[in-house]
Amino acid sequence: MRRNPMVAVALALMAGIAGQHWLTAVGNTAWAMLTAGAALAGGILLVLRRRMTLFPTLLLTLLCVAGIGGMLGRRSDPQYNSRDWAAIADLKASEQGNTKVIIKVRLTETPQPRKRSWLAKARVYGLDGKESEGEILLFFRNDTAATALRYGDSLLIHGYPDLGKRMLYTTSDHYIITARDSTSLRARSERIRMGLLKRMNSGPLDSREAGLAAALVLGWRGNLEPETQASFRDAGIAHLLAVSGLHVGLVAIITGLLFFWVPKERKGRIIRGAIQLATVWIFALLTGMAPSTTRAALMFSLFIVSNITERNTPKMNLLATTAILTLVAQPMLLFNIGWQLSYAAVAGILLALPIITLYHNRLWQAAIVSIAATAATLPVTTSVFHTIQPYFLIANVVIVPLAGVVLALAIAYLAVPCEVTAWPLEWVLKGVERLTARVSELPGAVVELVPTAGWTTAIIALAVATVLIGGNIAVRRVSRPAGL
Repeated sequence: MRRNPMVAVALALMAGIAGQHWLTAVGNTAWAMLTAGAALAGGILLVLRRRMTLFPTLLLTLLCVAGIGGMLGRRSDPQYNSRDWAAIADLKASEQGNTKVIIKVRLTETPQPRKRSWLAKARVYGLDGKESEGEILLFFRNDTAATALRYGDSLLIHGYPDLGKRMLYTTSDHYIITARDSTSLRARSERIRMGLLKRMNSGPLDSREAGLAAALVLGWRGNLEPETQASFRDAGIAHLLAVSGLHVGLVAIITGLLFFWVPKERKGRIIRGAIQLATVWIFALLTGMAPSTTRAALMFSLFIVSNITERNTPKMNLLATTAILTLVAQPMLLFNIGWQLSYAAVAGILLALPIITLYHNRLWQAAIVSIAATAATLPVTTSVFHTIQPYFLIANVVIVPLAGVVLALAIAYLAVPCEVTAWPLEWVLKGVERLTARVSELPGAVVELVPTAGWTTAIIALAVATVLIGGNIAVRRVSRPAGL
């Protein structure tokens, strides 16, 4: 805790946000009293004892942070928000006997095609002419009108939403586009991403491989074959199909390797770091600047700056700092699966760094990175999907390192879409597809878990934490010089 104090602060903030969500009987006043009480007790002890010991200081600080987390979460949690659209619609349904509403939304992502519809997330800002807020899942009928929708579009929809699942199925004759976002940075970034997608699909690359490349590089799964998506899921590497911290990290690493010839002294570190920073944010811009990608770019930017300045700031501290900043801005991100997966994966990699540095072979380092990231996300994936993939180690050791190769070849193909750049990319993608299918078809590739067995997830989380943290401590102690 002395080395990584921000980790303790981040965990306390998460505990407060999660506590207010589950402890419904505890009101905002109680969280405010906890915060004030911890701060007051700390002040009294500081005056009386002048010099406080570590434990009381840490305990009172964490209690104060947890109280702040509870207050922030209470203010943002939809179940306590009187302006939440679902709560307003539910009240209307109880009074009038139906859930038909006129709802104003703004798309927070470009709709992606599914089997029978197009799916997009949206933010609500009006219901039946009154101001409201909250998030909603929109399912659009699979027609030409849905293909024209983009991130940032404001829609006016009338229909019957599913209040429990916070979603709405609609057709083109039940909504109109009232405004379009063409000026914001993310809207422009999304246009670039869709342009790159069109460029990838119109080139000589086979359509099946183009769909896989679009998923691996641009995070667009609309053209991905269902059996390919199932193979990735059953092999335990579904995280590769969404642009996240792993992709951003690969971009930073590949950039660093390409500029290995730059001197390692201060001037060289600044040049290489500046190029890495520029590459990371250009990649985020080209892939639509989704919140998960932007968070990952912010995390790795801090890591790169830390390496440039040689301040040796613990990277877990930097990771915890970004988590605190994002949670203070949006407390409900704590319950977002993408947020959980991103931070769990990066935390796993950082905890495995001492083990990674023991190996000088790049292949072994890549394998350990993949294993650590996947293992750290196991508690999240098992609690959400209620399955575990026993062969995820095989898939990650063999397939995930190839993701860097795919990324580099795909960038070359997007720059010059021709037969010369298409052939190696198609060859590697076919290999990835075959390997993934082989792993997913092994006996017992998917083990179903009991959905209600929360203790199973707890045991998995404890086991993963024990291995990663224990391995980190053990390696540090073994590699510590004698006498220190």
